[in-house]
Amino acid sequence: MAAPGSPHDRLFRALLDDPERARALLREYLPPPVAANLADTRPEPIAGSFVDAALQGSQSDRLFRVHLRDGTPAYIYALLEHKSTPDPRTPIQVLTYMARIWDRHVAESEGTPRRLPAIIPIVIYHGRQPWTVPTSVLDWIGAPPEIRKQLSDLRYVLRDLGPIADADLASDAGVRTALAALKHAFDQGVPVHVVISLLQDAPDHSLLEVQVLEYVARVYDMSRADLEAAVRQAKPHRWEDLMGTPAEEWIAEGRAEGKAAMLTRMLERRFGTLPPWARERIEAAGDAQLDAWADALLDAASLADALAPGRAR
Repeated sequence: MAAPGSPHDRLFRALLDDPERARALLREYLPPPVAANLADTRPEPIAGSFVDAALQGSQSDRLFRVHLRDGTPAYIYALLEHKSTPDPRTPIQVLTYMARIWDRHVAESEGTPRRLPAIIPIVIYHGRQPWTVPTSVLDWIGAPPEIRKQLSDLRYVLRDLGPIADADLASDAGVRTALAALKHAFDQGVPVHVVISLLQDAPDHSLLEVQVLEYVARVYDMSRADLEAAVRQAKPHRWEDLMGTPAEEWIAEGRAEGKAAMLTRMLERRFGTLPPWARERIEAAGDAQLDAWADALLDAASLADALAPGRAR
């Protein structure tokens, strides 16, 4: 197996680092309909590798930004397989690398782009044995034609809960109550009658019943009095058991989680995406510390200053 910086890797990069040679190779090796759609401009090499660290000894890659004839930007991703035999995991690896390219493209864009650029992957293999691996992960999936048709254009199935009436979310009461609880999570001032309805669907003495109540107590913007009123009406025979000490703790923790989410949004508006250490510090902070950081945010000179452990109100 070749090591990083191997002769295979160096030769591949020497070949593609020259824009004219890269253009010649790509135009000759891409399918004619694809090559015909490329503008006459040189492909622009993009720094970085998307190959898994464990595979860098057996794969080399190069990413190019190109333009299509209609002016649309696109990427061409060239992957060199320098293994002696075909790797059956290649279809999954290529799909993974494409997702990483799109992810970086979104991260480097100003705001969320309306559309993603096309990525045209090309795998170049120079092993001893003939290539017998599917050229698409879809060709590797064993499923009936109806399932394969759904997967063929890489679409996912979307179910937006927002426009669906609570009563129509599901025929099963347990599924319906969980989906309804999720649906109203970001509503401002959820009406008591909505909470009554979803609690009525929660099966008595079940784990789901406890989980739904905990979710409402932690996430919903409601007072303890309103929550107790909802539980009394929805579960008159159960409300004393359900509104015990755990519910008080959930309500308090829910307020803290709400403060943490708000502080995170405020910090990201000022300092950009938060690094892991900042998120961990916010998650571990208590109610008073979150209030102190929020109060001091406007005067903070940096993210580290804004989240200084010693800050007090």
